[in-house]
Amino acid sequence: MAAPANTTVFSIMTRLSVIAIILWSFSTQAWAQVQSETARPTVKQATGKITTRREATGKSAPVAGGSCDFGVVVTTGDEFTVQTTGLTIFQNKKTVVPIPGWGLSDLIFARARAAIPAGASVLRISYNPAKFPPRDESKDTLKDRLARDPNAELAGYIREAVKGTNCRHYIQILNAISPIGSSSYTVRGFGILNQDAVLGRRIFLHALAFIRIFDGRDFAIVRQSSALINLDHSLAVQRFLGKLVGGPYRELPAESFPTRPEDAAGNPALRDGVRAMLAESLDKTLPLLLGRRPAVRQSDTEQR
Repeated sequence: MAAPANTTVFSIMTRLSVIAIILWSFSTQAWAQVQSETARPTVKQATGKITTRREATGKSAPVAGGSCDFGVVVTTGDEFTVQTTGLTIFQNKKTVVPIPGWGLSDLIFARARAAIPAGASVLRISYNPAKFPPRDESKDTLKDRLARDPNAELAGYIREAVKGTNCRHYIQILNAISPIGSSSYTVRGFGILNQDAVLGRRIFLHALAFIRIFDGRDFAIVRQSSALINLDHSLAVQRFLGKLVGGPYRELPAESFPTRPEDAAGNPALRDGVRAMLAESLDKTLPLLLGRRPAVRQSDTEQR
């Protein structure tokens, strides 16, 4: 007579086990979905998401009194560096050439505006480098570096640059700096490099930009990154794989290097090369920092 009772108990336990497995499966799926949602990059505000003002037409809302969703300030400057490095100090030369006719600031703002979500109000903020005194290199000692607060310095810098405006976020696009290979030399921003080595010289054109996104309330950095064309690997990995410069660059024929540095400003091939790399890197990197994906992934084969 005990057998039926045992059978009944076993049946009940089996059903409870099945129910428990089903509930565990649903909870696991729900947790995985939450993890997937929280893993998506986004520019956060107090509400945890981007909020923008939209008109019925879907166009950007008018900006009044300096108020906006995104303020964009371009601090790269209109300059192009003609640089030579070699085995001895006597081979190292660097000349900065003004290039106001290249329209790089306009290009940078246009690419930033295109990457910002549709319907967000955008304010272009003019930049006056004369307001910011050059850095005193004599105070850049190890002691000074340890005592400095880089984040506070950056917050103070951008707060001064955008004074008189009131935006929810600020996007700053500036020049990036990269070492040249394993050497102690560096390249900055936009320029051309003549690397004069034992086995001959090689010419490289570079367009290095850096992007920072600040919270408009306390000017804390929300996101930042170099503007890259190859997004498959970090800069550290790219350098490990043998990339000469951390950012967009390409090798050019030897005759591309200007005979006189000032000739670079009137060279359309150099201008168009820089503009092409700059636009592509911004079009790929900005949407990711803003929590959006590029609509079309372009080829990285032009990057060297």
